[in-house]
Amino acid sequence: MIQAKDLSMSFSDVLFTDISFLLGNKEKVGLVGLNGCGKTTLMKIIAGVEKQDGGTVDLTHEKIAYLPQEFSFTRDVFSGEDKELFVGEWIESLVEDVYSEKWKVDKILASLGVYVGDPETQKHRKGLIDEFLAIHTLSDGQKMKLYLAKILVTEPTILLLDEPTNHLDIEGIEWFETFIQAFGGICIIISHDREFLNNTTNTIFEIDEKKLNIFTGNYDDYVIQKVGWIEKREKAFSVQEKKREHLEKLLKSARSIKSGDKRGKAVKSAKKRIEREVKTEEITAYEEQKLKDINIESAMHNKKLVLDISDLSFAYPKSEPLLIDTNFTIYGNEKVWFYGKNGIGKTTLIKLILGSSAEQDQKNILPTSGTIRIGESISWAYFSQDQSHLPKNKTVREYIIEETNIDFSRSFGALEKFLFPKHLQNYTIQELSPGQRARLSFVVFAQKKYDFLILDEPTNHLDIKTKEVIEQAIKEFTGAILLISHDRYFVEHIHCDRAITLQNQKIM
Repeated sequence: MIQAKDLSMSFSDVLFTDISFLLGNKEKVGLVGLNGCGKTTLMKIIAGVEKQDGGTVDLTHEKIAYLPQEFSFTRDVFSGEDKELFVGEWIESLVEDVYSEKWKVDKILASLGVYVGDPETQKHRKGLIDEFLAIHTLSDGQKMKLYLAKILVTEPTILLLDEPTNHLDIEGIEWFETFIQAFGGICIIISHDREFLNNTTNTIFEIDEKKLNIFTGNYDDYVIQKVGWIEKREKAFSVQEKKREHLEKLLKSARSIKSGDKRGKAVKSAKKRIEREVKTEEITAYEEQKLKDINIESAMHNKKLVLDISDLSFAYPKSEPLLIDTNFTIYGNEKVWFYGKNGIGKTTLIKLILGSSAEQDQKNILPTSGTIRIGESISWAYFSQDQSHLPKNKTVREYIIEETNIDFSRSFGALEKFLFPKHLQNYTIQELSPGQRARLSFVVFAQKKYDFLILDEPTNHLDIKTKEVIEQAIKEFTGAILLISHDRYFVEHIHCDRAITLQNQKIM
């Protein structure tokens, strides 16, 4: 059981206040709201990672497992420094007795499509991760699966999951859905994956206007109920304002009474009625906080060559070839969805494309043989799933001015349109939440014209309302797109022209 009573939290401003709820066994809760509204903070308070300003959380005989939105694979060593583990070391660190308990970790990983072992003896096994690899060399999806093994092997009674589907491939997401449905304890999930929430939750908690609203059902049920909630609120506000107008007219009439004695009594009576009938439980007008519609401009000709990959081969040192003599082209305004399991090489191909450009850096790689060419005079932009394309030490305003060349005064409006109020514009990018950082990238996209967008999991971390606006902008974008995404709802709604994957060392 989880019982929260009158929880409140503030930083530079009030984040939320008077949050109370009671959850019993097997409840599956989706926690939603705009980026920055306090979802992760509330989850950290429940997990005991962060201390609230006021209120209490009571957990009775429960074992909590918490999956944070951002995590690392380190351990303390005798030197006092943190040292990143190899894959095999990490697996062994999750159990007390490797010989009698390691099978539990292996079973969880196998259900996620991951096997850890020696590639020399198991080289043909699908989903194999070399146990001697440093964890930082893995894909983000593979890292997520390793971290999931850590929290699931403890056999928790309460699961607190902050964006659990980020970086998981579709098979991993579907397995996780089945796991949560069968899980016998309480589960609170922060997720912006609408289909995942529909398939796993029976209650939606929404943080809005610094308060907690509770809705019964899954995400689609919540959307319908929220429309009714807003309509009811608007009607109540309208009734209140009519009553206010009537009483204020009454007060004005009372003040015009000539007799001082009668005037005083009438004024006092009118003020009491305004206090009792309007101000005691005053309803404010509801203003939905959401990103306004945006437009990502392009002037792409539908027959122009955008990307040409010819006879491409690539292999990492001491590894099997990832690509052999493969070919691929994008023309005009094609939207191409690049799908597949974690670790097949999706992000590697993106890095190869970036490495072929004039803007290559140390993180990008070059082909073993063959060529990759971005079309002549093609303006393009890249969105990295790990947000490494963002300079974390710059302020929000510095970054926008530098990337878009808009002047200082115009930067305020451009940022406020994307829900960055003035106080946030002076934050460094490092201080933003992952969702706010993702939204910041789209501020740049909306200020410039592009022929080609390379998007690697662009909707990870974005709240659902923002995702819906971005979804529409990408759908209406008239340039070319190469998209990596495991968000089934998102991919379906932007209407991609074709899908590709890597199979038998070829782009198919």
